[in-house]
Amino acid sequence: MYSLLKRILFTFDPESAHLFVKNLSPFLPKKLLSKKTRHAYPALKTSLGGTLLDNPIGLAAGFDKNGEMLELIYALGFGFSEIGSVTLHPCLGNKKPRLFRYPKDESLMNRLGLPNHGAQVIATRLKKETPKLPYGLNIARTPNFAVPKNDARNGISDFLSTYENLKNLGFYSVLNLSCPNTEDGRTFEDPGLFSELAEALLKKKSKKPHLIKVSPTLPLQQLNSLCESALKLGFDGFVVSNTSATSEGGVSGRRLLSQANAQLKNVFEITKGKALLIGAGGILSFEDLLTKLSLGAEFFQIYTGLIYRGPFFVAHLNKQLANFCKKLGIKNYRELIGNPEILKM
Repeated sequence: MYSLLKRILFTFDPESAHLFVKNLSPFLPKKLLSKKTRHAYPALKTSLGGTLLDNPIGLAAGFDKNGEMLELIYALGFGFSEIGSVTLHPCLGNKKPRLFRYPKDESLMNRLGLPNHGAQVIATRLKKETPKLPYGLNIARTPNFAVPKNDARNGISDFLSTYENLKNLGFYSVLNLSCPNTEDGRTFEDPGLFSELAEALLKKKSKKPHLIKVSPTLPLQQLNSLCESALKLGFDGFVVSNTSATSEGGVSGRRLLSQANAQLKNVFEITKGKALLIGAGGILSFEDLLTKLSLGAEFFQIYTGLIYRGPFFVAHLNKQLANFCKKLGIKNYRELIGNPEILKM
């Protein structure tokens, strides 16, 4: 059935199709959908920073930028969602068109430029919500085209103000240091600037987990420095990875998979299992998810896979993971984290 709906949606440009789904969301039979997508699998029960989750599959940042679709995301079977990226100031983003499909590669390319309503508006909205779905918040520096002269130094103040607005909302926070579709979004992966930002932010830190979202192409030496510094300063883990930067924008989906997996392997080896890892980038099948689990991911995030596989994709992945655990006779999927042998089973 989704193949027909996908053909219809793919006649629209990607951003228009996304807006159509968002506007349609309040009218969809979400309770009926939930009955088909949400099942109790004891082997998938887990927790992130003390928050209990039905399953370890989350929706990646970028889909629900303003926290307006949590009911629908819950109905799609996700265990959690990540709202954002959220910036201090409202941001319209780059000029359209700015989101593109590559159907043959099952990939997307975006140069959105962090469009969002701004931290205060989003915080006000979320304070009124009592969603069933646990959510985290992804924060980024307001791009220079939205706030001129918001350079790296001013960017620290910008980050901190965004964090202050949102720190008591959501069950985890992510610093997006590596957004590839703004002209200056990579600045804070610089070890010196990152340390300055992190030290200032952690003085205001709430008790929830704090993670760093990293680029799939960050050089190994710089990645090593970033990971060691983050853990030393009190961060809890990493989202690996962001989209892959090109001259035209950030690439996600199948085109990102190998780079994202290589970086996940690097981070797991650097952190020696001491960090919470969310594997993101290119999950379009159960085998893709299993590979990330074998490389050290404890949780998983999907975005492009949802676009190409449809509304029951997450439910299928959860069922397959639960059946895989049953086949191996294990009580919980977490027993398989970082075990490359599972790819041979």
